[in-house]
Amino acid sequence: MLKKMLLVAGASFVLAGATMIAAPVPAEARHGCDARADVLYPHNKHARKGYKKSCKVDHRAWKKRNNKGIWIVL
Repeated sequence: MLKKMLLVAGASFVLAGATMIAAPVPAEARHGCDARADVLYPHNKHARKGYKKSCKVDHRAWKKRNNKGIWIVL
């Protein structure tokens, strides 16, 4: 009985550790122009702002070119 309990406890620690490693950190969960600007220019506020503006303009242009309607694929 004790052997089974220790085995189950060890398996639960392994699974809990795997889920904690796989879970994204809130800073990593960000996506898009803001996150890329923060990574490219961590200490330069003006460069970040310029990059965000140009990135958003490029994204809007791409979206306008490629907007063929809304398709939801599950």
